[in-house]
Amino acid sequence: MRTILRPMSLADLDQVEEIDQLSFQMPWPKDAFLYEIKQNPKSLCWVAEREVPDQAPIVVGTIVVWLVLEEAHIGTLAVRPGYRQEGIAQQLLAKALLEAAQSGAEYALLEVRVSNQAAQNLYKKFGFEVVGLRKGYYQDTREDAVLMTLPELHPKKLADLVNPG
Repeated sequence: MRTILRPMSLADLDQVEEIDQLSFQMPWPKDAFLYEIKQNPKSLCWVAEREVPDQAPIVVGTIVVWLVLEEAHIGTLAVRPGYRQEGIAQQLLAKALLEAAQSGAEYALLEVRVSNQAAQNLYKKFGFEVVGLRKGYYQDTREDAVLMTLPELHPKKLADLVNPG
């Protein structure tokens, strides 16, 4: 099945919120995504959509990236359960970072739960490096966050990851 990457729209908010609730212990409220789409000009919001036979397309993944001067800061990245391990997160991350690079970002930064090894593995595949630890970062469990950076955005490499194989 084909995955379509496109900018997040207001019509996507219910599905985006649902994916976030299914993916995180502390999901973003719908209003946060609404703010990012409508009011934050420095926010890149993308979704991955799948066509489903005899149904409307379904949103299967989401990403929000903030542009802060020359930095792309990954705010959130999630894939709907049942669609994980299919390369959707890789495509979304590559697309958002490519857009960030085209908007002037030179490097990327993110925090990820110490326990989220799957996400850390994805980020390492992109060349992200662990540069620090934020003690007690997550309010719900006081879990630490691993701070990771991608020191340089390479548009050609990112474009290849958007459309793998």
